[in-house]
Amino acid sequence: MKELATIGLADLEACTGNCQGCGKIHVKIFGAHNASSRLLNERVRLVLEANGMDGKILEVADPKAIQLHGVRMLPALMIEGELVLQGFVPSVTEITLFMKNKELLKSKMFQLHTLSVAVDMSDVSENALSFAWKMANKMECDLEIVYAMDSIFEGTVPSASGFLSSYSKTMQSELDTFITATMHALGVEYHPHSEFLVKSGEVAKTEKKLPNIVSKVIYGAPDVALREHSLHTDMLIMGATGRGGLGKRLFGSVSVEVSKGAHCPVLFVSKEAEFSGFENILYASDFDSLNALSIQQTVSFAKRFDGQVHFVHVGPGGEANLEIQRERFESNFGESGYGKPFIFSKMVSDDIVGALYEYAFYHQIDLLVFVTHHRAFWDNILHKSVTNEVLASSDIPILVIHSDDDML
Repeated sequence: MKELATIGLADLEACTGNCQGCGKIHVKIFGAHNASSRLLNERVRLVLEANGMDGKILEVADPKAIQLHGVRMLPALMIEGELVLQGFVPSVTEITLFMKNKELLKSKMFQLHTLSVAVDMSDVSENALSFAWKMANKMECDLEIVYAMDSIFEGTVPSASGFLSSYSKTMQSELDTFITATMHALGVEYHPHSEFLVKSGEVAKTEKKLPNIVSKVIYGAPDVALREHSLHTDMLIMGATGRGGLGKRLFGSVSVEVSKGAHCPVLFVSKEAEFSGFENILYASDFDSLNALSIQQTVSFAKRFDGQVHFVHVGPGGEANLEIQRERFESNFGESGYGKPFIFSKMVSDDIVGALYEYAFYHQIDLLVFVTHHRAFWDNILHKSVTNEVLASSDIPILVIHSDDDML
């Protein structure tokens, strides 16, 4: 039996949308009792009935209740307490996939409401900010710009003096000046502490709402502060190198440490990288990345850009169990419901990074994805990459996903 109820603000504490032990799938539909919300309701009911699922549907129409749930556009759909879409009515097939992939709904890679970009006000971080802005604009999500301040720290303990507050204000002012100049070069006028952005030479009202920008100074040694900050954002974007010539060919020592311990996906962008979407995405496969969630996370990201995912495995010739790996990747890719064809390739080589970049060159790859389901694999890649000239000179962005750790 499928249940239907209408919920208002007063009912929120009584029904959280995820009751433990009752066995039902809890669904909330946010709308204004119009044609779109009725259609969404009808399709959700069809999915529940067609799949024999026991579900409880709650309609939320009260404006305050809708705002409290973080909904910006109607209609919107929430499954098991996770807001999975807003602003359109998905197909029955898409709703079915949402119901079946409930773990994916809790993934930061799926949500991506906010992108955070870490800057140190260098040329490299200027390009990272430009890249992040274009991504946020394409994905229609918010952008947070963070600067890690550690100049007056002893280790990671802040100075007790009143100088901390004054210096923090100075750095916040410098950060906003840096953002203003960078955004101006992109044709966007940024005004600190304002809720509005305007395209240069245009009136404030534009056809497409520009991403909100928030700037923030955080405290501590950059690697420690950014790892802590990663708990509170959906994706962290960093420049491939930064101020100070830190000597690591791959990212820079701060970026390497962040890539190992972050609690959200981390995207690394070189000074030369330009964002034009991700038409071809390379998923670097090893036997430890046979993880349905990590594949679904990558595919959900690719969908945002209508991108093709290439699953590429590098290993010795005559490798055992390769066909099993291919079948499992293909099965998990099929479960994601993506319309793009499945591509799985084997590269015979002892040089993992060199082989991946050879494939990337010949297939016009726009993004490399490494899934660190077992972080030893990523440590191995980092170790081999330090002396690899191809990686050091590449302008292909690198996305590091920690799979199960990148959850809300």
